[in-house]
Amino acid sequence: MLLFSHVFSQNNNYIDSLKKLTISSVDSIRFNAYTFLAWELKETNTKAAFEYAAKLFEEATAVGNKKWIMRSHSDMSNIYMLKGDLNKALAYANKAVDMARISANKKDIAGALLNLSNLKSHNNDYAAALELQLKALKIYEELKKNYYISLTCNAISASYSSIGNFKLSNVYLSRSYAISKLKADFQNQGMTLGLMGDNYKSLNNIDSSIYCYNEAKILFKQIENYTDYATACINIGGAYLSNNDLKHAEEQYKEAVEISKKIENLEVHAFSEICIAGLYIKQGNYSKAEQMLLNSLELAKKLGSGETELAAYDLLTELYMQKKDPVKADLYYNEYKSLKDSVFSKEMALRFSEAQTRFDVEKKDLELAKNKAEIEAHEKQNFIKDIIIFSVIALLCLLTVVATLAYRKKQIQQQAKLDAEIASQKEIRSKAIIEAEEKERRRIAQDLHDGVGQILSAAKLNLSGLESQINLTDQKQKDAFKNALDLIDDSVKEVRIVSHNMMPNTLIKLGLASAIKEFITKIQGTPNLKVNLEIVGLDKRLDPEKETVLYRVIQEIVSNIIKHAKATEIGLQLIKHEKELSIIIGDNGVGFDTSKINTFEGIGLKNIISRIEFINGSVHFDSTITKGTTIVIEVEA
Repeated sequence: MLLFSHVFSQNNNYIDSLKKLTISSVDSIRFNAYTFLAWELKETNTKAAFEYAAKLFEEATAVGNKKWIMRSHSDMSNIYMLKGDLNKALAYANKAVDMARISANKKDIAGALLNLSNLKSHNNDYAAALELQLKALKIYEELKKNYYISLTCNAISASYSSIGNFKLSNVYLSRSYAISKLKADFQNQGMTLGLMGDNYKSLNNIDSSIYCYNEAKILFKQIENYTDYATACINIGGAYLSNNDLKHAEEQYKEAVEISKKIENLEVHAFSEICIAGLYIKQGNYSKAEQMLLNSLELAKKLGSGETELAAYDLLTELYMQKKDPVKADLYYNEYKSLKDSVFSKEMALRFSEAQTRFDVEKKDLELAKNKAEIEAHEKQNFIKDIIIFSVIALLCLLTVVATLAYRKKQIQQQAKLDAEIASQKEIRSKAIIEAEEKERRRIAQDLHDGVGQILSAAKLNLSGLESQINLTDQKQKDAFKNALDLIDDSVKEVRIVSHNMMPNTLIKLGLASAIKEFITKIQGTPNLKVNLEIVGLDKRLDPEKETVLYRVIQEIVSNIIKHAKATEIGLQLIKHEKELSIIIGDNGVGFDTSKINTFEGIGLKNIISRIEFINGSVHFDSTITKGTTIVIEVEA
């Protein structure tokens, strides 16, 4: 069984749009483009993916940005993993975890932990992998990131399957599948179906296993994820082999070999050839199988792929048993057993050693205490009553302290529940206020535009028509009449301006992307200020409530930059990537101390944070005095 990777695919227009962002003078926009490109190209153009990851590391290091240095390590890890070089992938994954913990960004920490766990699983270190996965799941649940919760549940289910606990594995798979189906996430649906196929195969339900694998294969082809497509072929071949259907098994294995060659994935290629060698053994073609297995074993060792190495040892044992060569069969069986048991045996030996040490120490302490008690008993017989009385008093005091602590603990728990309820009610009220405020803004804007504006326009038309019917001979009367018309005209314009500020008509009719373009166009004339706007992938409308909140927040941030930052350049970037929308706003202004956000007297930043939390998003402020500010907003789209 091979695990599915986490690969996404985008069309060429998306890639081209990202490439345009790499020339931006705003660091955050450029860095985002590098990491997205490294991710998108790692399967189809490894060389280019490496170059973008290297650029990210070089430029982030130059400005001392630890968050983006971490991202570059994570990108390198993913690239090496797809290439099948697990040793280098592990090294970069560990660096990414260390850097993520330094930056203290929870989402980055969880992502780095999950990436490292995937590599641990490849090396058969399932206990370590599960520990990392559960930590990542806890963080994603705190952040309410359903998409990442689904990915993590898949990884956890695979760990439980690896140790034979298919019941718990299916619990996590069911949760993951429900989330990915609700979100129409084909990649994650495919991964979940693949893992379900593994469980059905282990339970000897081969028909259900083949069905799940085939459904996954269809989804991976649809999204052009050929690494997981090849993996699905291998798993389907294994299921057919379980039914002794050698013809269909060979077709699937050979398809996997062809795909792995095209995408240059050495690990999948080695595993596919091991599977074909297994067919050769069944067909009695031992010489061909032997050469193929030895070559694959050498490649697996070089790549550091424990799973592939195990498969090779297992089949080499079977091969030499068939060839009546017990010496070699025993040799490779011992290698197989040694590799499979190494992780568990080392861990078990360590635990036994620790337990034995604790036991010896406790035993020695007990003997010393016993000898001391006997000596004291002989020497201080006259004080036994006093000791007993003292013990009783001490016990009573201890009971009093315990009772007091228990009572205090209960008070603290009750207070915590009360505080949580108050916070919950406060959040509900805040959301209700924001929602009511936006509805009222929309209503008032509509009333001004469609009601007052039309009435004033009608009044102007009536007065204009009346002008031709009234014979105004006095110049003062003519001037007064003209002034009246001008006042009505100014009123119409003012009503339109107020209506637009409260709720832009473009936002209502055309959506967030068009409204932001219109807003930026209006401020382009600001002296000594250049605004760079890039919108990628935002072709469809978002939920109206999210569009309104995001427009208000972007408007607020840009206005604050113009008023306070003394910036000469603003970069505004909206990138829709899979199920998430990232908004990056950067400037080259005076910056501020982000550690003092909670102590600011104004309500601007707090208002931004509360509005983004209202739509279940996250906002991150990254600023350095004199070097500008970057604000990153992420919401589910």
